[in-house]
Amino acid sequence: MTKEIAYCSCDPGAKGSFCLLIPSTKQVMFKPTTDKPELILKWLNQIQAEFNLRVILIEDVHAIFGTSAKSNFNFGFNTGVVNAISMASGASVDRVTPKTWQKAMGVKTKGKAIKKEVADICERLYPQVNIRGKRNGLLDGLSDSLLIAHYAYLKYNQL
Repeated sequence: MTKEIAYCSCDPGAKGSFCLLIPSTKQVMFKPTTDKPELILKWLNQIQAEFNLRVILIEDVHAIFGTSAKSNFNFGFNTGVVNAISMASGASVDRVTPKTWQKAMGVKTKGKAIKKEVADICERLYPQVNIRGKRNGLLDGLSDSLLIAHYAYLKYNQL
């Protein structure tokens, strides 16, 4: 029996999220980056046991201009943890810059409006996936990680 193909992605922000996408069924699962590292690693290992995981695609982000040194350090630390856990899982790991995946997904706006446009694209592509909280606000990391997973599907499905 062949395993279904799956793609995993990660928005590594402080309140980021991993996203698992199974394209054949459009099934989507999220795992917050705030979970304990051992739980994230267990989740990634379980995914590899159940699916043909093609890649974990991590958003390649850097320090944020205009924020405090402490915030940038914490951001960098979280990014390092996400990368280390992903590599420890033994899966193929790659990185993509925000501009690269956003351009490929048709994001045209700049600044704070990007979040809304990314969410709109997610809701068009995956209307069954809830990326909003109780008061209809966007949940941190979900829409970005879902579109990064969709970008991974488009990029690595050709291989």
